[in-house]
Amino acid sequence: MENPITATQSQLAAAFTEWERRHRDEPDRFQSENERLAQNAETIGDLQAAYLTQILTEQAAA
Repeated sequence: MENPITATQSQLAAAFTEWERRHRDEPDRFQSENERLAQNAETIGDLQAAYLTQILTEQAAA
């Protein structure tokens, strides 16, 4: 069973801002558009959810 995640709109906004900052600073850490399009839509959603959860956890610990 998955653990629920609770976040305010401002926490989500901060996490997405951090995601974008990381993407701009280190684009090679992220998939290319072709790699992303080659994946199954459900698979990419799972990966993105895990990454956003990671950022939220990091920000909560800071």
